[in-house]
Formats: sequence, C-alpha cells, structure tokens
Amino acid sequence: SVFVQVICGQTLRLPRYAEVDSELIFRLADRFAPEGPIDQEGLKKALALCRGQMSAVLASRLDPGTITVLKGNKPLCLRIHRQHRVVLYASDDAFIDFAVDNEKGWRELEVPPMTMLTIRHEDVRAIENSEFRFIPQERKGTLPEGVNA
Repeated sequence: SVFVQVICGQTLRLPRYAEVDSELIFRLADRFAPEGPIDQEGLKKALALCRGQMSAVLASRLDPGTITVLKGNKPLCLRIHRQHRVVLYASDDAFIDFAVDNEKGWRELEVPPMTMLTIRHEDVRAIENSEFRFIPQERKGTLPEGVNA
C-alpha cells in the first residue's frame, strides 16, 4: 500500500517511482547490497520501520546465487527440489502444483510468518533462517493469512 511507502519511504529517504509496496522492499534491499550480498541485519533494521503487508523473495544482481525470502503477513508458498537445487515460490500452492505437475522430489518449505530465509544455490539444504520484524497491518476488507471466511 502507499501507506507503507509514505511511512517507511520518507523515514529512510527513498525515492518513490511507483505505487506498490514491492518497489519499496526492493529499494531497501538494493540499499543494503551496495557491493554484493544483501546486508541482512541492515535490511532487518530498515524493515522494522515499515508498516503494512509484505512477503517477498529477493536477490542481488551482484550475488545472484543467493536468495533472501521475507515471509511476513502475506501468502507465500515455497517448494524446494534438493537434487535440482531449485526453490519455487508463489502466492498460492495451486500455481506451484500446476508448474511441477506432480514431478517427484519437490518438498514444501514451511516458513512461519516474520521469518527471513537465506538460500544459497551451492547448497540449498543449508537454509539459514532468522526472525525479522515490521508493523503488520491488515487492509480493510481482507482477512489475515490463515483465516478463511
């Protein structure tokens, strides 16, 4: 939402070019990856100032073999295939089910909300995880993740 950008974007002095939360998240990641890997501690401190809804998967062009997963309060489904060293992600399991079409070897990665994962291509089994914080805020007319009407 624009609210996330206004609060977090102004506080962190980030220019705004679009009306989507993901732009802000990627700008923050870019700020904390000036020469390679994303500085996760710096990113976590900046995210703690943000308010809204988020889940994201990030990579730095300077460190393409590493992905950072932010599982916040928006849906994010992850599957891993250790033999192929691949991680798939989508907002709904149905998209992944369609993409892999019952191919063997895919495992669901269960990630609790407010978790940051680091996954490196050279060893997808060695997943690092840590907690991150931001101020979760539900939008009017939406239900929190895991609540079905």
